[in-house]
Amino acid sequence: MQNKAFSAVVFLLAAVCSLTACNKNGSILKKNEVRECTLTFWNWDTGHEDFYEKIASDYEKENDGVTINIRLVPYETYTAEWLKAASEGETADVFAIPPESLKEFINSRKLEALTYADLIPAGSEGEKTYALPAAGSVPVIFYNKEIYEQNQLVVPVTLSDFVTNCAILKQSSCRPFAMSLTEEGVFDSFDFAAGILANGKSLKGKESEKQDFKKLLGKNTGYYDLLGIAMELSLDKELCVKGHQALLENFAQKKYAMICGTTEDIAWLNNSMPSSYGWFLLPGEDYTKAGVWKANHMFGAAKKGKSVKEAKKFLSYLLTQKNQLAFSSEFGMLPAVRGLKPDDKEIRQAYELVSGKKEVYYPFYHAMSQDEKTICAEKLDMIFSGKVTDPEGFLSDWIRELKN
Repeated sequence: MQNKAFSAVVFLLAAVCSLTACNKNGSILKKNEVRECTLTFWNWDTGHEDFYEKIASDYEKENDGVTINIRLVPYETYTAEWLKAASEGETADVFAIPPESLKEFINSRKLEALTYADLIPAGSEGEKTYALPAAGSVPVIFYNKEIYEQNQLVVPVTLSDFVTNCAILKQSSCRPFAMSLTEEGVFDSFDFAAGILANGKSLKGKESEKQDFKKLLGKNTGYYDLLGIAMELSLDKELCVKGHQALLENFAQKKYAMICGTTEDIAWLNNSMPSSYGWFLLPGEDYTKAGVWKANHMFGAAKKGKSVKEAKKFLSYLLTQKNQLAFSSEFGMLPAVRGLKPDDKEIRQAYELVSGKKEVYYPFYHAMSQDEKTICAEKLDMIFSGKVTDPEGFLSDWIRELKN
């Protein structure tokens, strides 16, 4: 028995040696071949090249055979160059989508439809989107804590509180609330309007209708409240500056008690504001809702691309906890994936307020379409400039125009 067992062992060893030798010659055993794959990755964010290079490099290390070639195109020409390349059949495999250009990208019919099942194993099927959110912000109002304390103000809970705070600040010779002007000289009020829209009043016993723009127009929504706030403040344009960056700088110099912005501005204020500041979501009437989560960084994959499967896999990689925290730290923004703890305390506070039940926030588009934004900008500019003589009639015309 022992001899038979010994013979069997010798035979097996000889077989293994033979197979090993054959494998070295490449005739029998072959190592699982690595499928070579090159992804082209376009991005408009030219100021963070090292950040994207690191993500790409880490992905290549974890996925043998995959190479990611990054091309950075300036924001000003990015959409035009992407559309031109797409029309010539040279669509990148993975690409950033500027929020303002989302509609143009979708209309190109070059975007692969994405589902949660594609990107997150535990995700539900059937829900499709064409852009993956990776980091974003929420519309908020920043206030100078020192000025608030000097005037014995508290953070407003309702829109009436907010208007009252503005009135008290005005009486104290403060410039209560300011928005920036565009290069054309109109108020840059989109974030402010989006915040008000997000806080449209929900009817008792019913769920909030804040995501349905058409339904909101027929209810007692933030637009009615907006009119009252605007008429109360009647800000002179001479007191406002052009550009959001200039608005932040003036706020840091205590020229305004409050300004509108997004949580993306927190990082800048943390580094630049000598006095203490706070922020709050634009308040509702009898509740406090988080604002609309807005994707500042979105990514898509090419439809029928050479490597659609690998492209989706790379998009999914952007949603890992490690990379989501990296996005938050790099850009001072809110992660798109739930259940994380960003390093910055202010960012973490804003992140915890954002509503949503999914692993990835789904309503990441702006609350208003570009057409609706244009209308709101024009009307808000008229209101804040004190050109409205018939508030009720003006509001009725405004809502009628939006409905059409």
